[in-house]
Amino acid sequence: MLAGITENLIKNIFSISPNPFISSTTIQTTGNLKNATLSIYNLYGQTLKQVNNISGQTVSLTRDNLPGGQYYLILTEENKIIAVEKLIITD
Repeated sequence: MLAGITENLIKNIFSISPNPFISSTTIQTTGNLKNATLSIYNLYGQTLKQVNNISGQTVSLTRDNLPGGQYYLILTEENKIIAVEKLIITD
């Protein structure tokens, strides 16, 4: 899923704070999203969580039942990957 993603694509699109996090974190984008999707993948490429129909510049993300570890957060809009970021959940 991540093969072929260029470094320019993943820079300065959004920030995650705090990261690492325990129970919740906030994603802040540099531009307004419209009908975007936020997906969380484990290191095996399996989709573990998805948030659909995101609009605006701020998204709150809760841990829910995800175990502590390293994940990849992928932001898509109009079926195009616009950002990829490493996400770390701690216990």
